[in-house]
Amino acid sequence: MTRERVLLWDGCVNVRDLGGLPLAGGGETRFGVVVRADSLAGLTGRGWQALRKYGVQTAIDLRGPDERGAGTGPIPIVEIPIRPLSGPGWEWPSMLEAYLAMLAEFRPRFTEAVDTLAAGDPPVLVHCQGGRDRTGLVAALVLSAAGVEPETIAADHALSDESWGPYNVAWLEQARNEEEGARRRRVVRPAGRTMADVLAEVDRRYGGPAGYLGTPSLDTLVLRLRG
Repeated sequence: MTRERVLLWDGCVNVRDLGGLPLAGGGETRFGVVVRADSLAGLTGRGWQALRKYGVQTAIDLRGPDERGAGTGPIPIVEIPIRPLSGPGWEWPSMLEAYLAMLAEFRPRFTEAVDTLAAGDPPVLVHCQGGRDRTGLVAALVLSAAGVEPETIAADHALSDESWGPYNVAWLEQARNEEEGARRRRVVRPAGRTMADVLAEVDRRYGGPAGYLGTPSLDTLVLRLRG
C-alpha cells in the first residue's frame, strides 16, 4: 500500500500513523487504526482541520495535569496520566531504565490506554508531550502484539528523534538548572534500538505485551491493525 505514514498537521511536529509497518508473517499493519502524536495543544485551526479530515474522533492524552494547559479541542479527549515525578522513571539514568520503570509503575494506565484505543472508532489518536516516550511505549506494545518485529518498532520509534532534532537545541537551553539540563541531555540522546531492548525485557518479565497488559481488548486492536 502506498500511503504516507508521517502526517503533517500544522502545530504538531511528530505525528505518524501506525499503518504500513511490515508484519513478521507477511503483509503490513493497517492504516487508519491508531495515530501517534506529540501534544495537540499547539495545533492551529488548520491543524485541527487536518486531524478531523483524517477521521480522528477521539484522542488519548498521556500527559499529567501539570503538563496540560487550559485549552480544549473539538474532539473528546480521554486523560490517562502517565507522569513519573520521582524515582528512576523521572531521574532517567538511561532511557531503557526509564521506560522499564514507567511500565512497572503505570501498568494499569498503559492497559487503560489500550482499552481506550480498542473501544474508540478508528482512527484513535494517542499522544503525550513530545510523542516519543510514553506514546512510544503504547505504540511498541500494540505493534509487538500485532506481529511487527522489534527492530522495526525500534526504527519507527527512532523517527521521533528526527522529528524533534531541529528543536532540541532550544529545549536544552530552556532548562531551569543544571540538573534539569542533564536530564534533558539524557532524553535527547538518539533512541537507537532502545525500544527493541524494552520489548525483550517485557517478554522476559511479563511473557510479552499480552501478558503485561492482561486485557482482551488487545485482541480487538490487533485484529484491526492486521486488517
